[in-house]
Amino acid sequence: MVARSAGQAFTIAIGLIGWGVVVGLPIAGVLPDPEPTTALWIALFVTVILAARVLAFRVEGSVLSLDSAYYVAAALCVGSVGAGRLVAVALTIDASVRLYLVRAHGRRDEGGWLADLGYVLYFGGFSGGLLVFCGWLFGADHVSAHDPWDVAKRVVSIATLFLALHYTVQGARLRILGRPWRVYLKELALPGVIAEASLMPIGVVLVLLYTPDQPLGFLLLSLTYLLINLMFSRLSRTSKQLHERVHDLEILTATARRLSASLQLEELVEAVARETIKAIPEAEAVALVHRRAGGESGFVLDGYDGESDKFFRQSMSEGEGAAGWVMQRGQSKRIDDLSDSEIAVGEMGGIRSWLGVPLFMYGGCEGVIVVQSTAPAAFRADHERLLESLALQIAAALQNAHLYELAMVDGLTGLFMRRYFDARIEEEVERSKRYGTPFSVVMMDVDNFKKLNDEHGHLIGDRVLRAIANVVKAQMRGVDTAARYGGEEIALILPRTDMLNAYNVGERVRSAIAEQRVTTDSEPPKVLSVTASFGIASYPETKAANGEDLVRRADRALYRAKQTGKNRVELFWSDDTGPRLPTNPDVEVEKVDRSAKVEKAERSASEPQPEWPIAKIDRSSRVERVEPRIAISRPTVKIDRSKLVPKIDPEELEDES
Repeated sequence: MVARSAGQAFTIAIGLIGWGVVVGLPIAGVLPDPEPTTALWIALFVTVILAARVLAFRVEGSVLSLDSAYYVAAALCVGSVGAGRLVAVALTIDASVRLYLVRAHGRRDEGGWLADLGYVLYFGGFSGGLLVFCGWLFGADHVSAHDPWDVAKRVVSIATLFLALHYTVQGARLRILGRPWRVYLKELALPGVIAEASLMPIGVVLVLLYTPDQPLGFLLLSLTYLLINLMFSRLSRTSKQLHERVHDLEILTATARRLSASLQLEELVEAVARETIKAIPEAEAVALVHRRAGGESGFVLDGYDGESDKFFRQSMSEGEGAAGWVMQRGQSKRIDDLSDSEIAVGEMGGIRSWLGVPLFMYGGCEGVIVVQSTAPAAFRADHERLLESLALQIAAALQNAHLYELAMVDGLTGLFMRRYFDARIEEEVERSKRYGTPFSVVMMDVDNFKKLNDEHGHLIGDRVLRAIANVVKAQMRGVDTAARYGGEEIALILPRTDMLNAYNVGERVRSAIAEQRVTTDSEPPKVLSVTASFGIASYPETKAANGEDLVRRADRALYRAKQTGKNRVELFWSDDTGPRLPTNPDVEVEKVDRSAKVEKAERSASEPQPEWPIAKIDRSSRVERVEPRIAISRPTVKIDRSKLVPKIDPEELEDES
C-alpha cells in the first residue's frame, strides 16, 4: 500500500513537471515560443505518433512503442517546444483512450481516480517535457537541414539523452511500485533501447526530407516508419504467443506426469488443485466437481483455497449453480463478474471472476473443473484454452481413480477396504518422514453392536453401519481416508493433522453419530440411537515405529475409551491403562480376532493373585509416561489390572527367559 501511494505521488509529480516545461516555461519566457506550424503538418505528426502508439506492444506490464525516432525528428523539424507540445497532446489522447478501454472492460485500479489522473499526466507531460529539454540542450531549433552530418549528430545526441533519461525515470517509477530492477532492465529497458536506436537513421532521413511546402516525401517515409513499427509489433506478439504455447506444453507435460502417478482420489484432488493454480496464477481457488465414487448417487465438490492452503468437501446437487450450468450444456463458461451474471450462483464469498470447464467421462459430462478469483475479469481466453487442455487430463485421471476406488471400496458401507487402509497408512508415514508433517489415525468402534445385532437382526445392524459410514464421510475432507477396518470398526487417516485437531474431528464425528437415528422394520417401528468410542494416535507425536505400531497405539486409546464409559474420545499416551505392548521382540504375539467379543471374567476377592517374577522383566523398553495434550474432564475409573492380565506360570516365563 505504501509502495503504491509513493508510486502514484512520483508519477503525478513527474507528469506535472513535464507539463510545466511544455507549457509553463515558454509562457514565462525561459524558452522561446515555437514558430507557427501549419495544420497539415500538425495533423501529420499527431497521426503518425498515434498510429505508432496503436502498434505498441506490452512488455512486462508496460507499453512499448518504437516512436522515439519520430519525436526527435519532429523536434528538429518544428522546434523543440512545438514538437514537445505535439508529443504531449498525442500521448495524452493515447493514454486517455487506453484508460477508457480498460475501464470499459470492467478492470478497476485500486488507486481510483488519483491513479488514473497520474497515468494521463505522466504519459503526456513526461515525454513532451523531456523532448523539450533534450532538444533545447542540443540546439534542435538551430539545426541546418542542408548539413547532413550536423543533422545526424544532433539526432544521435538528442535520441541518446532522451532514451537514457526516459528509461531511467520509467525504471525508477516501476521500482517504487515494487518491480525489480533486474527484470526491468532485462525484459524492457535493454530490448527497448536497442529497438528504438535501430530506427534513428530513419529519423535522420525524415529531417533531411522535411520541406514545409513538399510533404509527399516526408509522408511516404513516415508510412515506411510505421510499417517497420508494424513488423516489430507482429514479431513481438508472435514471440510472446510462441513462449505462451511452449509454456502451456510444459505445464501440460508436468501435469500429466503428476496426475498419472495419482490413483487415490484424495491425492488426485490435491494434485489437480495445486497443478491448476500453478498453471493459472490468477486463480485464487480451485473447485473439482465430480460424481461420487463407489456407485453412489449425487455429486461432490472438492475445493481448495490457495490463500489459506486448505481443502474442503461438500455435497452438490445436480444442475446447481454455474457448475451445474456447465455440466448440463457440456460447454465452458467464463464469467467476468458474478454479481452481474445471469446465472444464479448463490453465496459468492467474495468471488468475482469464475471459469468452469466440463470434464467428459464415460461418454458424458461427469464433472467440472473451476478456477475462481476475487478480482473481476481475472481470466482471459488463453486461460480458458489452457484449462480445457488440462480438463482432458484431469478427466482421464479422475476416471482411473474412480475405477481404482471401486476395486478398493467396501460394498456395504462405501468406505475403503482394510487393504487400502494398510497401504495408505504406510504412505502417510513415509510422507511424514520426508516433509516433517504430522498425521493422525482414529480408530472407532460402534458401542454394544453385538447386542444390537442380537436384538434387531443383522439387516438392522447393516443399516446402522451404513448410517454411521455416511456420517463419517460427511465429516471428512477430500484428503482424508475412512476405511472399514473389520466388523463394526472404522479407521480414519487424517493427513496434516496433529493430535489436538484429530481430537476435535473425533468429537465432531462422535457427536454426529450420537445424534443419528435409525428406524427398524418392526411393528410398530422402533427408533434406535447408537454411539461409538474413539481412540486417537498421531505420528510422529506418539513415537510409533511404523503404521502398524501407530494403529496399535490408537487401538489402545480405543480400549481405554471402551473401559471408561464408551461414547467418548480418548488419546494415546504411554501408560498401563490399555493392552500391554510386547517388550520382547522374540516373543511371537498371537493376532487377535476383532470380530469376537471377549467376555469379562469375574474373579472372586478370595482367589489368590498371581505371583509375578518381577526380577525377570526387562523394564528398559517401557515407554515413558507422556501427559495428555488436552484436559479430560470425565473421571477415569481405576482399573484392577489383575482382572485384565491372564495368569502366567512363573516357570514358563523362566524357561522363555
